[in-house]
Amino acid sequence: MLSVESLASQMAAAEPWPENASLYQLPTGKVPFIHAGNHVVSELGPIVQFVRAKGHSLSESLNEQEKAEMKAYMELVNNSLLTAELYILWCDKNVSSLISRPRYGSPFPFPLDTILARQKQREIVRRMKAVGWAEKTREQVHDEVDQSCRALSQRLGNHKYFFGSPTELDALVFGHLYSLLTTDIPGYSIPEIIRNYPNLTNFCKNIDTHFFLQSNTSKV
Repeated sequence: MLSVESLASQMAAAEPWPENASLYQLPTGKVPFIHAGNHVVSELGPIVQFVRAKGHSLSESLNEQEKAEMKAYMELVNNSLLTAELYILWCDKNVSSLISRPRYGSPFPFPLDTILARQKQREIVRRMKAVGWAEKTREQVHDEVDQSCRALSQRLGNHKYFFGSPTELDALVFGHLYSLLTTDIPGYSIPEIIRNYPNLTNFCKNIDTHFFLQSNTSKV
């Protein structure tokens, strides 16, 4: 959800958001999604494609090589950081019982809250098995996050954004890094791993203060 909010905020700063488009999050199904006219589009990738088809894109100034590179880094984030988040939140029994299931089911009355949360957990566990993450240890998850952060840090360097100005990659990276930095997950050292890369932490602070906050105080 935060990645799409970041995308919307960055697009609004650069150009008008598509007319009649509203951004939503639902506790079931594919989230987040936008509702624009008769269209309902879910998840970041399809949302990016939808608004691009409407003539709105943060990456239109990139050349073909840069666009291919951006796509590769977005795949890295989805295959590593996103997968790590899902693994921690739903495959770790302690975290899922203390945080994920109660949070996921909170909009619903009993027993629907419990039923939907368990359904979501089964879905994520099947996904983790399909991509070979189901049996990873905590140390292996930490290593995956560290390797991704190292690659992103090297690409970002001393720049404010990955390609000079905000792109879809910046929205995606911010959404996942910010969530990992600001969520207290018992038994994991993910925030400490990210803070080992000061340029990534500064990157999150910059987007947080520039696009989201009324003040200059960031939670990062």
